[in-house]
Amino acid sequence: MSELNDVESSNIGDARFWIRDEALDVPDLPSLPVQCDIHRRMFDQVWEWAGRIRTRELSIGIDPYRIREDWPAALGDATYWVDNQTFSPAEVVLRLHHRTVQIHPFQNGNGRHARILAEELALGLDEDCFSWGGHLGVALEQQRAAYLNSLRRLDKNPNGIGALMKFAVDPQADDTWT
Repeated sequence: MSELNDVESSNIGDARFWIRDEALDVPDLPSLPVQCDIHRRMFDQVWEWAGRIRTRELSIGIDPYRIREDWPAALGDATYWVDNQTFSPAEVVLRLHHRTVQIHPFQNGNGRHARILAEELALGLDEDCFSWGGHLGVALEQQRAAYLNSLRRLDKNPNGIGALMKFAVDPQADDTWT
């Protein structure tokens, strides 16, 4: 398990460098081909299916036949929100993060992929704004429980972004954009 974690970590780091080397910016990121390429680059040393939209049912996520329609719509919504300043940048990226996890486009790695999507869409703001529960000062198991709880609250109430915001955004970071 330790070796798998090391390979995944290295792979994810390489994907981050690729995103930044390619100078992908907000208009490029919310596209299905770019997101599939990012997932592939995050996990291609781990899973042969990395970057491929899932085609089988899981206990989480929408039906596979809906992914190719619903996920591009969610990515398009984020583009609209940015273009029209519908929400603050933090809210845009966290809403897209939530929707991506909810859709669950890949067999595995969806949470990690969605966190990178959020962080890279926020690039140019404050790189240290997301702690993903690290600022809570609790054990990883408790962080994961808080994360899942915040996603479930948003599932139930589309206006309930506050719990995910409190979980994901470090209050000590520059909050001028939240």
